[in-house]
Amino acid sequence: MHSIAYHLAKKQDNFQLLRIIAALMVIYGHSFALAQDIGTKDIFLRFAWPMYSGDIAVAMFFVISGFMVSGSYIGRANLTEFMLARLLRIVPAMLVVLLVCTCVGVVFTTLDARAYFASSDTWRYLVQNLRFSSDMVWTLPGVFQGHRLQPVNGSLWTLPAEMRMYLLVAAMGVLGLLRGWRLGTLAVLLLIIAGILHPRLLPLHTDWLRLAAYFCVGILAQLHKERIEIRHDVMFVLVFLTYISYNTDSFIWLFGATVSYFCFWFAYRTPYIDLGKFGDPSYGIYLWGWPLQQAMISWFPSMTPTPNFLLGAAAAVMMGSLSWHAIERPALSLKGRIGRWLARLQARRGVTAAGVDKA
Repeated sequence: MHSIAYHLAKKQDNFQLLRIIAALMVIYGHSFALAQDIGTKDIFLRFAWPMYSGDIAVAMFFVISGFMVSGSYIGRANLTEFMLARLLRIVPAMLVVLLVCTCVGVVFTTLDARAYFASSDTWRYLVQNLRFSSDMVWTLPGVFQGHRLQPVNGSLWTLPAEMRMYLLVAAMGVLGLLRGWRLGTLAVLLLIIAGILHPRLLPLHTDWLRLAAYFCVGILAQLHKERIEIRHDVMFVLVFLTYISYNTDSFIWLFGATVSYFCFWFAYRTPYIDLGKFGDPSYGIYLWGWPLQQAMISWFPSMTPTPNFLLGAAAAVMMGSLSWHAIERPALSLKGRIGRWLARLQARRGVTAAGVDKA
């Protein structure tokens, strides 16, 4: 059997496919909360699970992100380059979706256009959410009134947590905790224990603690990639133990371990599907799913969960692909140019400082 490091070196994995599936799972789960209630439930809730498909999808997102983002820092070991790459990955697409929702909101508001754009709450939605604040603004004035839920984009709640996880990796990198597995493992375990025993010690919103734990699992997988083997039998045993532990105190822990291991099992032990030529629409699918589902409910108030999911998913895939090709990929292509500009700026400051010292 082979380790994560072995599979990683082959540069062939199904993480992109898994992220797309996870994004679609989020849309599926949201359809039951947003569309007309006809008594149906998310498939996981039908079996009385303590979480719905969106919870599972977000957990997978954060495990994968913890693994990839920590690996990104280890590969660069440069704080400026790392943060630049992270910002260019997450901010441009979010800025566009916030701008579009703010402007297009005038079509769905109960207010007249002048009152809508004159309202401070309209622009507060844009500015406050772009700060990645823990105090997010969920609604626009008069938009989606009469819906079961009024938030314009409920999916955004994970992004401030994601941004804080980037800062965590940056801090660990600067402190040298990602150079070896021993110190890194100790630091991550202490963070997890602190989150369990004394959550108020961490600068995280309560709802983000679970996400942070999954992200930390991804970091641990990166630190131990030479030691963790991805095996079918381990996957089977974890699924079995999780199943028989249902309704026990150990279920949530086994479930977390199973979901985390599943991410790597799916990525490395299922037949490889090369989606690279299509780009990576997963982030865009996640961002656009909720507002598109809400828009459809405005147009078709009696829409039930199944058509809301199917139409919302199809529209989100198209918008996600457009987002990747028109926004995300061009933004990421700026890394080198901006990096070189920052390097020149730092060099000039160094020359200036040297001149001052000589004087």
